[in-house]
Amino acid sequence: MKLSLILGGVDEKYADLEISSLAFDTSDVKCGSLFFCLAGTKTDGHNFAEEAERAGAVAIVAQRKTKSRLPHVIVNDSRHSLSTAACMFYGEPSKKLKTVAVTGTNGKTTTTYILKSILEAAGKKCGVIGTNAVLIGDRRKDATLTTPDPIELNGILREMCDDGVEYVVMEASAHALALRKLDGIIFDVAAFTNFSRDHLDFFGTMDDYFEAKKQLFTPLHAKYAVINSDDAKGAEIAENCLIPYISYGAENPSDVFSMNLSMSVNGLEYVLNLNDDIGKVKFNLPGKFNMYNTLCAAAAASVLGVDLRHILDGIRSLKKVDGRFNVINTSKCGIIIDFAHTDDGLKNILNTVREFAPQKIITVFGCGGDRDKSKRPIMGKVVSELSDYCFVTSDNPRTENPSDIIADVISGISAEKKNTVICEPDRKTAIFEAVKIADNGDIVVIAGKGAEKYQEVMGIKQPYNDEQYVMELMEKGRI
Repeated sequence: MKLSLILGGVDEKYADLEISSLAFDTSDVKCGSLFFCLAGTKTDGHNFAEEAERAGAVAIVAQRKTKSRLPHVIVNDSRHSLSTAACMFYGEPSKKLKTVAVTGTNGKTTTTYILKSILEAAGKKCGVIGTNAVLIGDRRKDATLTTPDPIELNGILREMCDDGVEYVVMEASAHALALRKLDGIIFDVAAFTNFSRDHLDFFGTMDDYFEAKKQLFTPLHAKYAVINSDDAKGAEIAENCLIPYISYGAENPSDVFSMNLSMSVNGLEYVLNLNDDIGKVKFNLPGKFNMYNTLCAAAAASVLGVDLRHILDGIRSLKKVDGRFNVINTSKCGIIIDFAHTDDGLKNILNTVREFAPQKIITVFGCGGDRDKSKRPIMGKVVSELSDYCFVTSDNPRTENPSDIIADVISGISAEKKNTVICEPDRKTAIFEAVKIADNGDIVVIAGKGAEKYQEVMGIKQPYNDEQYVMELMEKGRI
């Protein structure tokens, strides 16, 4: 593709330069690549322009002149230019699809899978992009990030178009919005789930974290919004929203709302009022937070024109979301595996379990290394107060010492609760010991990793999955 068709503001003498691929990492540069120099806090892509030239790049996009002798396109924001260029390079695939972006601290993955199920119940071919995987119809690809980088993202959207996908539901992370990965895409629907503490290692303050999420609900990113009216920050978004929106909730006045919620270990039921159309929701996962996830998906589906019958059918037919309240029944106790990795997420899952747990709750959890340290003691406090016993263990320690992370978690636990806390850095050992002390009727909650298939230690991702490990213990007769 000619350079001038990918980017604006190109010098006329370079307009017809043929570009074969886009790259912002020198390891991805090929002969004919257009290389984008991205400024960052740890590394500056401008310092790698000469390396990109040696690897075969034919032009440089940068915010200032580099030492490379290649033609330069100087831009104000190379991250924005990368995203819009990726859209153009792949033929603006998002414009050929119906697109939904879901953002919020918790609930994004579950909401996207519910919406996928609804759309499929309505006979639509649907793709999903998110934490668990990339789904293209019936095909599955491993996810690299919650929201892929712009080149990969637009390549996936192009592949979906070519495969006959009609609707795409994706998770929009705050990081992606802050780093302008979604620039150039205007979603048909942007949905907001909730807001609580997370990612302060990157954003620094809750205000900055929220400002990143708010960007999605502007004309630059979306045509229509779906907003949780029961969430304080959701109400703030609605109050200042510059695009049309509908609200959902259970406590505050909403366009889409629930009534008569009932829950058990087998799921939840409630009466749905969808813009004054009434129906009964049945969902296979329990928890009030899942009521909100189903409401969000139902509201988004209604904006897309899906009727109530297909919405109810889609919600009812979804049996499981990997890593989200996955229940394993053993002869000794019940085991629940969940991705909850924030204090709010852990509070939601443990309060839900407490509603039906006949005996004790034993929780296994940890905190990720090289990430927001401020949430560690808060998570320790929440889990120790809502569990009868808890095992503090490793959860992707990355380059940190697991014992240091555990110490941060323990610092938030009160003296009277510390005798119910066991520290065990090895995750497998912690899970085994938790199940070993469980009695008949107890629930063991294994939180933090969900469907992840690795444990990252010292920068190396080692194969590991909580559910697979539990199944191995069962097959060996150890639990």
